Amino acid sequence: MIETINNNFYKIPQAFEMLDADKSPVFSTIVSILNTCFGKNYKGFQKCFLILNEKSTAFWAPKMLVGQKDSRWVNSLEDEGDTIIEKDMEGKIGFSDIAKSSKRVTFVRFVDGIRFMGVYEFDKLSSKPNHRIFRRKSKTIDLKAYCFEKEKSNFKIALNESKKLTLSELKKIAEHNSSVQVEKKMHQTMVSVRNAYVAAYAKKKAAGKCQLCGQLAPFKDMDGEPFLENHHIIWLANGGTDTIDNTVALCPNCHRRMHILNQKEEVDLLLKIAKQST
Repeated sequence: MIETINNNFYKIPQAFEMLDADKSPVFSTIVSILNTCFGKNYKGFQKCFLILNEKSTAFWAPKMLVGQKDSRWVNSLEDEGDTIIEKDMEGKIGFSDIAKSSKRVTFVRFVDGIRFMGVYEFDKLSSKPNHRIFRRKSKTIDLKAYCFEKEKSNFKIALNESKKLTLSELKKIAEHNSSVQVEKKMHQTMVSVRNAYVAAYAKKKAAGKCQLCGQLAPFKDMDGEPFLENHHIIWLANGGTDTIDNTVALCPNCHRRMHILNQKEEVDLLLKIAKQST
């Protein structure tokens, strides 16, 4: 969820890049874990289990409810936290869900809150149907891949929020959030973390027309908006800034043209257009 600052600017919650069971923060809700650790933007989430990817990895936040007769699930921590025993008192679950969740990023709910315990894996040899055993394989987890998904999700949210603003309001926010030095993060390859408000401002300023050829956008996207692509006139890879005076909105053809030819006279023209006041 995006927080407002002085009713004008927006601040997107930061995401954790690493968790260590020995230094784990205390989370108040499952939603806060999913949103700050796993790239989600949920307003609510009632379950304690969620499949995270296609590699049999799941989020798991079991309650330690030993001895409660009215609970279907009775879970216990053993071996100083290295083992979790999960019992289904109704005898219904068996091993049916294990294929998609044999590895579990586990958070345990204690009296003072929810804490990260580590990454656990299903111990098939020691388990029985409805009496499953999970062994801790690691006390740490690298969340950078999930952070990348979070950034993409936040980018989309910020773009949607920008539609509610006037061009003048959007310019102020874009200027406030502009980055002279763009942060780079590793996710398989190096990617640049760009500012959604700068991107939205350039498109809103273009008013549906390519800022190089002057033609209307070739089509509308699924949201009914003219399809234009953001372009950093001085490329970020070459030291360009993620600012409103270095960002324009181009049709796909002109965008491709700039990345292939990048002719000086067109670069100068776009810089002049980007710096023009609204």
